[in-house]
Amino acid sequence: MACVAALGAVACGGSQASAPVPAAAPEGPAERLSALTRLDQSVARVAWRLSESNVDLCPVVRQSAGWALHAANQYSAELRPVAEERFGLVGDLPGVLAAPPGSPADQAGLRTGDLIVAVGGASLPEGSLRDRPRYEGLAANIATLDAALSSGPATLSIRRGDQRLEVTVTPRRACGYEVQLNPSDDLNAHADGRRLFISTALAQFAASDDELAIILGHELAHNVLGHRRWSETGGAGRTVVDRECAGAQCGGDRERQADRTGLYLMARAGYQPGVAAPFWRRFGESNWRVRYPQLAHASAGTRALRLEQVQAEIEALKAAGRPLEP
Repeated sequence: MACVAALGAVACGGSQASAPVPAAAPEGPAERLSALTRLDQSVARVAWRLSESNVDLCPVVRQSAGWALHAANQYSAELRPVAEERFGLVGDLPGVLAAPPGSPADQAGLRTGDLIVAVGGASLPEGSLRDRPRYEGLAANIATLDAALSSGPATLSIRRGDQRLEVTVTPRRACGYEVQLNPSDDLNAHADGRRLFISTALAQFAASDDELAIILGHELAHNVLGHRRWSETGGAGRTVVDRECAGAQCGGDRERQADRTGLYLMARAGYQPGVAAPFWRRFGESNWRVRYPQLAHASAGTRALRLEQVQAEIEALKAAGRPLEP
């Protein structure tokens, strides 16, 4: 996950909704970067809890540090100098943007501002400075880190200010999906079978970690349920929709399934499912596009009523001491 995670009208699929009441945009690069950082850290925190708590349900699993990483070269020319000064970033080297509480990165002592320069004694390439934002170099370095973690504990060399430190990260099993925050004014999120995406506007609309877990839990549910699969056919990765299910009715069924399973996923991670119905009602009141049914999405009010029923299921299972199995 790296400063870059989108749900069609808070539902997924592809439709988009404009932000109901645009928040005042930060005026300068420093303020803009601070706002992005806060959102990225919130997304990383919620994504880690969802990922680890639901690993037994995920068809794709990996050994994860739970961190969010970023690099200088991924930022725009306007934000890059601020990011370099604030976080000590250099080229494509991965910097720790977030080490969520309780994650392996956190337990290893990593913190925001640490710069990872080597893994297992092998230096990571800095790359060359680019005028335009570029993610490929950071992605290659993240792949190197992931490969090291896949074999178990990995020793990292990090730069923290003027210090050079060695830390050992002991990964844990988690769902194997990247989560990306995309700068956008659209209230949008989606899953593609390999990743989860959420726009900055939608992440900002969520008033708490519990509400953010509604959104990310819904998208994770699409991947858990196999609604989206990733294919490398022809050498180009792409999303494949199961052709056994097609049409508006099927799309609506899948959205309903993802709403239901997503509520279970967030409850299993310790978030409060009772916020889901009020969230949808607030969203419907703020945005006319979700107030009424769409091609594959029920109205916000209908979704709220259905989620109240699912919440009752979950509370009954908790009261009976039974596992939360969607």
